[in-house]
Amino acid sequence: MVQMHNKPRPPEDDERLGFARRILILASITISISTSVVCLMLVFALGEQSAVVLPIMLGSLTYLAIPFMLHLGMRLGLARDLFFVVTIAVVLVIGLTPQEGIVFGFVTYLPIFICIAGMLYQKKGIIILTLISLVVIALVAVGDMTRLPIQRTIEGPGSIVTISMRHSIAVIFSAVLVIVAMGLFETMLERLRTARDQARRAAESKAAFLANVSHEVRTPLNAILGMAEILRSSDLNEDQRRKVETISESGATLLEMLNDILDISRLEADRMPISPARQDSSDLFAGVERLWGPIAEDKNLRFLIDFDANMPEAIEIDAQRFRQCMNNLLSNAIKFTPEGFIRVAARWDDRVGSPTRLVVDVQDSGIGMSVDAASRIFDPFGQADDSIMGAFGGSGLGLTITRQLSRMMNGDLTFKSIAGEGTIFTLSIGVKALETEATRIPRDPHPANGLRVLVVDDIPTNLMIAATYMRVLGAQVDEATSGTQAVELMRNQVFDLVLLDLHMPDMNGLWVLEKVHSFRRKPPPIVMITAGATEAEMDRARSLGARDVLIKPLTPRVMESLLRSYAA
Repeated sequence: MVQMHNKPRPPEDDERLGFARRILILASITISISTSVVCLMLVFALGEQSAVVLPIMLGSLTYLAIPFMLHLGMRLGLARDLFFVVTIAVVLVIGLTPQEGIVFGFVTYLPIFICIAGMLYQKKGIIILTLISLVVIALVAVGDMTRLPIQRTIEGPGSIVTISMRHSIAVIFSAVLVIVAMGLFETMLERLRTARDQARRAAESKAAFLANVSHEVRTPLNAILGMAEILRSSDLNEDQRRKVETISESGATLLEMLNDILDISRLEADRMPISPARQDSSDLFAGVERLWGPIAEDKNLRFLIDFDANMPEAIEIDAQRFRQCMNNLLSNAIKFTPEGFIRVAARWDDRVGSPTRLVVDVQDSGIGMSVDAASRIFDPFGQADDSIMGAFGGSGLGLTITRQLSRMMNGDLTFKSIAGEGTIFTLSIGVKALETEATRIPRDPHPANGLRVLVVDDIPTNLMIAATYMRVLGAQVDEATSGTQAVELMRNQVFDLVLLDLHMPDMNGLWVLEKVHSFRRKPPPIVMITAGATEAEMDRARSLGARDVLIKPLTPRVMESLLRSYAA
């Protein structure tokens, strides 16, 4: 037996049906209301007999049934056909009355209905409606000629024929015009579809290229930063520590530029997730001070933080995106300030009638910007001045990303700057105040105590770094270098968490996710790790049961946060 499946309609078909539905409803309501108003004016303003006007008003009110039927679920095609059946019937009936006829009847409105039909029918339907309209004109004209001796509103049959020809020509002209316009419209739509498909293919190619570049760059970068972090925690003399920190800072700069390029691509594709969660506001800014205070001091800059006393202790915010915004702003502030100070002022904006916002001013006493330079500050890959790139470096994406992120979080990014005096950037983010927790549990320095973790990666260096991080945090770690080995370990042993590399030769991470579903017992939580993946690959991983997808290079902070969530 052949099973039939209904193919899903393309999005453009749904848009076309929605447009036709709106046109039909608006046309029905407009005809009903406008005709009823005219009828009332004829009775009360011009003294027309109500018996003459009443049939016209009743005919116009019939159109109100069409929106009501659509609301009750009538198919659009049936409602559309009913609309034109009512139209033809009303025009014919009114046109055949002695008081109306070919001159004063609704026959003159037929070209308008032909135009409406152009929005609701294909060419075949318009041709059929045009032929029916011509038949209606002929019937009304014949009716007028047969009652001439009774109703002398027209001098002779010649006038009736002339007026009928005019109406017929108007109907034919309207039909031709609509068909030609439809042809041009379809041609334009086809070009737009072609351009859309080309843009979509280009976007997919761009995403695939960026994912490949990300993978090729992040894989060695993960090793560089990971080894630097492991060396930093060992016993080093001052000269060795300085060299390790230089390696780490250089790798972090390269990672920042790579992240900016990938983030702007995700923002353009509207694929940047915003995930608000509970966060202690004091911890949020303490982290900012811990990270950027020493960097500012190394450059002999005063680093000041002003914290609003009215700030709620607990707020709902996407802390990762907030830190990303602050890092971009403070990186620029320190970069463009040769001497003086950096000041961060956080305040709580809860004015009545406005959504609550966290507002942060980042002020520096740096080089500032001219009016002309300030007009380009949010342009992607742009700098305030052509010499900035050579003198200070940077990708020119940080402020573009920060502004878009702030707007995605129901806020904005604005600034004031004076050349030679400094700049103030004002970051606002929509947040919610939360109830303060009664007690806070002290953080365990070894959150993974008692956890058994499997780390899977085909690159030995990456495997060693992830395993080392896990062991430092207290986990018992098993290692696997292939998808096949990982499946066998998970089949025969019990793990509390699995870190699984997405891209491996032969049997990759997605294959492993599919295989674990065949286990008799429930598989352990699996977190994918990847140096570069497309959105489609990450969505596929999540659909197969991955709890999360982490992007390399992995850092101790990320691993600690991950283990705390699973230890809880």
